[in-house]
Amino acid sequence: MGTANNSKETGRRAFLKKATVAGLGTSLVGTGIANLSGEGNPLSSVQPETKKTGKKSFSLFRKEYETIDDAYEISPDYQRMDQKNIIFGRWGWDPKYYKPGGRGISFLLKDASEVPNPNEHLKGYGPVEHALGRAAWAGHDEGAPLSNSGLANTGPLNDWDKFSNPKRKEPYIFESLEEAKKYVKRAALFLGADEVGIAPYDERWVYTKQFDVESVLLDGVAPEDAPHEEIKFPFEVKSVIAFTFEMDYDALRAQGGLSDASAALEYSHMTEVSHKVAVFLNQLGYKAIPAGNDVGVSIPIAIQAGLGEISRMGTLISEKHGSRVRLAKVFTDLELPPDKPISFGVQDFCVKCKKCAEACPSNAISLEDEPSLNPEFNSISSNPGVKKWYQNNERCFSQWEKMGVACGVCLTVCPYNKIDNWVHFLSEMVVSAPVGRDIARQLDDAFGYGKLGPQYVDAFWNKED
Repeated sequence: MGTANNSKETGRRAFLKKATVAGLGTSLVGTGIANLSGEGNPLSSVQPETKKTGKKSFSLFRKEYETIDDAYEISPDYQRMDQKNIIFGRWGWDPKYYKPGGRGISFLLKDASEVPNPNEHLKGYGPVEHALGRAAWAGHDEGAPLSNSGLANTGPLNDWDKFSNPKRKEPYIFESLEEAKKYVKRAALFLGADEVGIAPYDERWVYTKQFDVESVLLDGVAPEDAPHEEIKFPFEVKSVIAFTFEMDYDALRAQGGLSDASAALEYSHMTEVSHKVAVFLNQLGYKAIPAGNDVGVSIPIAIQAGLGEISRMGTLISEKHGSRVRLAKVFTDLELPPDKPISFGVQDFCVKCKKCAEACPSNAISLEDEPSLNPEFNSISSNPGVKKWYQNNERCFSQWEKMGVACGVCLTVCPYNKIDNWVHFLSEMVVSAPVGRDIARQLDDAFGYGKLGPQYVDAFWNKED
């Protein structure tokens, strides 16, 4: 039975690719751009920067950039983010979130089943799904609690003092920087990362300060008395090792407790694998700081490490797993040659698609055609200065509070969220063609890829791997 299903999927993928190419051949000839090379051609693999607007041109084919500043427009006035101002950091001081009845407390109590979840009568929100979610969170909660809220150095698996003081005093000397990079990347994959890349250390993406949310939520400290301290590394950081972790496709599209569990499991993997990579480096005599959502902003680091592009919904799109990824990183004093930022058509695709924004139940994702340096709304949780689409974090989290679990609608409906990744091929070929957006979205919906909901709960539990 499994073989038959696999054959069906393979046939469907082949059909999609053949149908797409056939349809595009006619479309491209009709628009006079069938020739895929030559200056000025929108489908050329090398496009000059638009001097008139300063807009960065993204290639439809895979392209590498020397630096993140070559790939994205970043304001020279860009200011680093204070962890206190991220939406989860606000749980510890913003009255809307931390006080009794506030959104943060309300969500936490529902998520932990300390109070009834108003959705518990719905399919996918029952005791079994909740138990799976708590089990999935265990590695994170016991190893690096509240790392998901941006809090660093909180547990045995992200202990700064331990990993900044390796027992081996004389570092192992690799024959070359490239050899060191090869061993580190291979080790990270072996230890459980789905993808790994090397980024240069860039202070812009490190939080300026850390606010101790835990002391307020768990210890009853008044927000004005809670520690709010500058982030200072105990050693000179020379490289950042970035990882992606694939979320389970079947759990994510079931929504509710299973969708939450799919994210939770990867937070545990983030904690465990970054810890293991730090141990690997320590054993070789190098210092390391393992991190999940804490210490700094993961997406630009992952971009610098060549792991993907930023999307309309603000998440990273990985070439391998699309939108279904979580990110972690390890800061180290081991010098490693960095990978390069890449583009493979995501920005152009997002301009035309807008599926995540239209599906978002809280209208938190921008519907603007083009990205901008500033958000359309006022929010201390949206840091301006990078040309991108900004998300309204307050609206997004209001949906989480309403559901009592993390929402993953945008990740699920994204056309890049495909186990076979057919849309990667599609976007490379058609995203700038007039018919491109319609083909992508219509095929996505026609084959049921963008669907989500409780109808997939039984499918998840009945699946035989």
